[in-house]
Parts: sequence; C-alpha cells; structure tokens
Amino acid sequence: MPNALEPIHARIRNWMMILAGATSVGAGILTFWLPLPIGLPLMLIGATLLGRHSPRARRWFTRMRERASALRRERDGR
Repeated sequence: MPNALEPIHARIRNWMMILAGATSVGAGILTFWLPLPIGLPLMLIGATLLGRHSPRARRWFTRMRERASALRRERDGR
C-alpha cells in the first residue's frame, strides 16, 4: 500500500535540493576569487544539483549546450 505522504515528501526533497543547489552556486560565486580553490567546486556542485532537480535549470543547460554546438558548427564552417 503506497504512502499518501510520499508525493509531498518527494516535492519537499526536490525543493530542498533546488535550494541547496542555488545556495551552493551563490556561495561559489562569492568565494570564487578567494585564494583557496573552493568557489569553482561549489558552483559545479550547485549546477549539478540544479540540473538534476530544477526543470527550468535543465532547460537552460540544454539551450546553452545547443547554442554552444551551433557556435562550434558555425566556427568550423559546417
């Protein structure tokens, strides 16, 4: 018998992951120029979390990938 609260828990977990990803990206941006190499790993972790749990971020990443490949094709003359 499925648990009635399972969809609610899944949505809460999803929103928590989105919040963690956004916080990680924000902290990475703030600490990018510090002498310790912590900013870039934080941004990568945050982008990974956002890409997995946020449909809006996933669409943005997909558009950026398509745009980059179009630029590469244009650069190579195809």
